[in-house]
Amino acid sequence: MAIRCNLCGGKSFTDMPKRPKARCASCGSLERTRLVGLHVQERLSLPPDARILHFAPERGLASILRARGGPNYRAVDIDPSKYPGLDAEPFDLCRDVFDLPRGYYDLIVHNHVIEHIRCSYTVPLIRLAQALAPEGVMLFTMPILPGGFSEELVDLPEHEMVARFGPMIHVRRFGADFIPQTIGMIFRTPARYDVTARFSEQRLREINLPEHHWRQWTGASVFEVRASDLRV
Repeated sequence: MAIRCNLCGGKSFTDMPKRPKARCASCGSLERTRLVGLHVQERLSLPPDARILHFAPERGLASILRARGGPNYRAVDIDPSKYPGLDAEPFDLCRDVFDLPRGYYDLIVHNHVIEHIRCSYTVPLIRLAQALAPEGVMLFTMPILPGGFSEELVDLPEHEMVARFGPMIHVRRFGADFIPQTIGMIFRTPARYDVTARFSEQRLREINLPEHHWRQWTGASVFEVRASDLRV
């Protein structure tokens, strides 16, 4: 069986800390971005020139989304300078999310974003879902660790934020034991995660998604939600 990045076709992968052969050497994709890309490639039926909103745009994933969205693909981030060459626009999820049109986007994608935002994460998620077209889909991931949920919103100088939360400044920690009490309070969410219900085990191996991501909540678990999944 040939292992290949489904975003760019790359066959070589490099190690990440505690994650051997996780990153595509060609496009930089990780487990979560390849799995989100697989949803777009093999599970979703997007219209031509789909209206796509992509937060913190990953290069490999951006290439397949731009191909499907054309002029309607929009890459955004709170700091667009981190994404040279991707034409990212500034967007603050704590403020700008309220300006999004309702019922508009065919696809919204964000990977490992909501653990960073320095406001309630629930309201932005609700508002993003409200921005989906009737048949639109939001695909997202976030770090999920064993145990419980924690969150701390504080107003500190940036160097103190780094000292308190680490260099990535995760102001919240999503725990696998509390997905029903967090994301599951916003959207209809399965009690157990099993991505083999969406894709075959062989296909998951082909895109280099390790087995420990298949049947438990992890940082590569893809939430697939529609506006109709909102519980509020």
